[in-house]
Amino acid sequence: MVAAAETAEPAGVPAAVARNAEIVDLVARTGRAPGLYRLADVLLEYQLSRPSEALRGLAGLLNPLEAKPELLHTLETYLGHGLDRRAAAAALHVHPNTVDYRIRRIDRLTGPSPARPADLQHLSAALVARRSV
Repeated sequence: MVAAAETAEPAGVPAAVARNAEIVDLVARTGRAPGLYRLADVLLEYQLSRPSEALRGLAGLLNPLEAKPELLHTLETYLGHGLDRRAAAAALHVHPNTVDYRIRRIDRLTGPSPARPADLQHLSAALVARRSV
């Protein structure tokens, strides 16, 4: 079960209820664990899910993976396991070398690489944006 909460003055209750509904939806779309969430727990995801000109472009970073769902799933799993290739491999039921191979393919297809720290923010943001468009 997922829930969201915040405190609000009486006049701010309608806005708080609407925001909490957005947070619950966002948590569900991003695959987070069940629990109680506040806006502070999902600030980046919340901001990235707001409509903007950049949202589609950011989501588009992963378009080259459309025809390769195993690569997209590997990226999500690898990031979800804190860049631990062994844990990602176990979750994917593949050998850790397969995770390495797929990470290299993601790099070649998209440009940003999960193996480069500077690219991780873009790839994580692209995953959030992809779930939001």
